[in-house]
Amino acid sequence: MATLPSRRELANKLDALESQLAIFAAGTGTGAILARSPVARRAATAAISPLVLPALGADVLIRQEKSIPIRAGVYSIDELVALAEGAEMQSRQMGVTPVGAVVAPTTPVTKKKVNKFSKAVSKGMKALKASKSYGKKGIISNAKAAFKVSTKAASRRARGLKAPKSGPSKIAYQAAKTVYTDEILRRKMK
Repeated sequence: MATLPSRRELANKLDALESQLAIFAAGTGTGAILARSPVARRAATAAISPLVLPALGADVLIRQEKSIPIRAGVYSIDELVALAEGAEMQSRQMGVTPVGAVVAPTTPVTKKKVNKFSKAVSKGMKALKASKSYGKKGIISNAKAAFKVSTKAASRRARGLKAPKSGPSKIAYQAAKTVYTDEILRRKMK
């Protein structure tokens, strides 16, 4: 039964292949023919191109951080950092102070406005947490049920329905009522 080569043996063979490719690309032997003949270059490219991606994937699996794609990525990142540092140094020498990020400027983050219903649900949850309805004060033992009650109470208040008689839904309703009442008062004061 045939045994498969170890990862180290495969890595050594890939290193040897890479050094042979470097010699080939330098233009000796067949490389010199490809350098001079566009027809030979096209034929070689057509034969090799379907194998490039699988070969690079296998290289990453076998040699990991020493593989060609990873080394190329690290090299290009290092080059980008050096380019950014050089641009910053050049602008400082010219008397222009760089403003903001040099490499990757970002857009400002705008905070989304919270709607009244979400505020009412939040206030209802805070009121339920402060009460003894779902466990000790300051702790909600069943968050799913508490959220359900708070959401229903905020919905009832938004539609203008009557307050519940008692229980946790009354607590959440009273808290939600403050959000909607404050909003009505604000409108009247304008």
